[in-house]
Amino acid sequence: MFSRQTLKIFMTITNVLFFIIGGVMLGIGIWIAVDKIFISDIIGTDLFNAGAYLMIICGAVLILISIWGCLSTVQMKRMYIMIYFVAVLVSLIMLFGAGIMAAAFQGEIKSTMLTSMRATLQTYYGADGARANTITRSWDETQTLLRCCAVEDRDYRLYRESWYYKTQIEQGVQRGELKYVPASCCVYTERYQQYVNLHTCQTASHMAPGSDTDRGNNPALYYTGCYSKAVNFVSGNAEVLIGMGFGFSFILICGMVFSILLYRRITYDFTPVSTRER
Repeated sequence: MFSRQTLKIFMTITNVLFFIIGGVMLGIGIWIAVDKIFISDIIGTDLFNAGAYLMIICGAVLILISIWGCLSTVQMKRMYIMIYFVAVLVSLIMLFGAGIMAAAFQGEIKSTMLTSMRATLQTYYGADGARANTITRSWDETQTLLRCCAVEDRDYRLYRESWYYKTQIEQGVQRGELKYVPASCCVYTERYQQYVNLHTCQTASHMAPGSDTDRGNNPALYYTGCYSKAVNFVSGNAEVLIGMGFGFSFILICGMVFSILLYRRITYDFTPVSTRER
C-alpha cells in the first residue's frame, strides 16, 4: 500500500490537473455557447446547445472539486474524502453524458440538417416576428462566418422563396434595385474591411444572382452553399466535446482511485494495532 505522503502527492497532482481541465472545459464551453450557438437556430437540433452548457457546468464543477480535493488532502478527514469521491463520480457521469450527447449529435446531423436549413430560410428569413428575427440573424452570422450563401452550392435562387425577396416584390421594388440575396451572401475582404461590390452582388440581373440561368460569374457573390460547411463546422465542434468528454474521463477515474486509496490509508492508520492483527 502507498504511504500517506505518497498518496497526498498523487492527490495534489490530480487536483491541479482537475483545476486545469476544469478551466479548459469552462473556457471552451463558454466560447461555443457565446460565439457558435447561433447555428443551432437553423440546423434543427438543440443538442449542440445542450452539449455546450453541460461542458460549462462540468468545467465549473471540476474547478470547485479541485479546491475541495486540496482541502481534503490537507485536512485528511475521511468524510471530506468521501464527499470528494462522490463529487468526482458525478462529474464523470456528466462528462460521459456530454460526450454521448455530442456523439449522438454527430449521428443526427445529416438526417435533419439539410431539411431544416431549407425550411428556416424559406419560412423565416426576412419575415416579421421574434422567431423570424432570430433565425434571420442566425443565417446572416452563419453565412458571414462560413463565407457561404443559402443551403447547397449555387443555391442563391432559394432566397426568391423567402420573405426577404417576397416583401420587396410586394413593396413594388423595381428590377434594377431588387436585392436577390442579403449582404451576408456577398464576398467580404477582411484586409480592407469592406465588400468587394455589394451592389453587384445583390442586384445583378444579367448574371447570378438575378439571372434565371447560371451564365456569367459574379465575383462579389459566394457560390458555395452553407450546408456542407455547416456540417463540417458542427462536426468539428462535436469532436471537441467528444474528445474532452471521454479523454478527460481517465484523469477523473485516477482521482477516484487515489481518493479511495487515501481513504483506506487513513482508516488503516487510525485502526488500533490489536484490531489490525486480528
